[in-house]
Amino acid sequence: MPDRYADAVRARRAELRELRARLAGGHRAELRSCLALGRLAAAGEAAAALAALRREVAAHVRCGDRHVHEMLPIRLQGAVVAVAAAVVSSWGEGVRPPLRRIATERGLEVEPGWPPLPAPRAVRVPPATEPIEPLPSFLTGVAEGAALWRLALLPLAVLPLLGLPALGGPALTPLAVGAGGAAVVLAAVARRTAARRARLHRTAEQVLAAAAAAIDADLDRRTIELERAAAAALDTAVLCRRAAVDRELARLAAGSGAADG
Repeated sequence: MPDRYADAVRARRAELRELRARLAGGHRAELRSCLALGRLAAAGEAAAALAALRREVAAHVRCGDRHVHEMLPIRLQGAVVAVAAAVVSSWGEGVRPPLRRIATERGLEVEPGWPPLPAPRAVRVPPATEPIEPLPSFLTGVAEGAALWRLALLPLAVLPLLGLPALGGPALTPLAVGAGGAAVVLAAVARRTAARRARLHRTAEQVLAAAAAAIDADLDRRTIELERAAAAALDTAVLCRRAAVDRELARLAAGSGAADG
């Protein structure tokens, strides 16, 4: 007749030995691996979000009007803060389950909210450091437009010198003057618009670069703080659990010896 008690004791001892092997200290390596993977995933998410934001900013700079351009730096700051918050939230949701799995596989008792994530800290992006250069004045644009207008009219002035009639004669003089004036104004406006867009684009690039650096630094800080706290908690729990396993193995060995005797 099989001895069911002895079979149960042997099965329990095998289970405890297997658990004892998992409590040998490999939890720290698994912890670092999980945190490294979480850090890489968060960095990729941040890069993708900032790239999408960069494309959106470029579209606003290219097609937006003056009001959109004036509001863009403020909106960009808010968008960067939102991206940083979303990345940190996703990072926390991604690293917590693997860390709990490390504890569960070793039979460790942890609290429902373990591991506690590092305290939130707002990611502050410094403003762009590009020196503010004055936009070209309207008079500067007018002067440049007038110079271009004179160059455009130069062939018409040379025609009489070559013995050729001027196109249209005096009848088209008012029209030519009006067209030239319009060209002067358009050149001035176009130059100021191009300068404003170029400055706005440089400012946005500086803000996005600073945001990427700030998000990376915050992720590094959170990863280091979480590793320290989780490693200390796991070390303590592993020691307690290993001591409990050793005591149970000793009791089973003593009971088995007494039964054999």
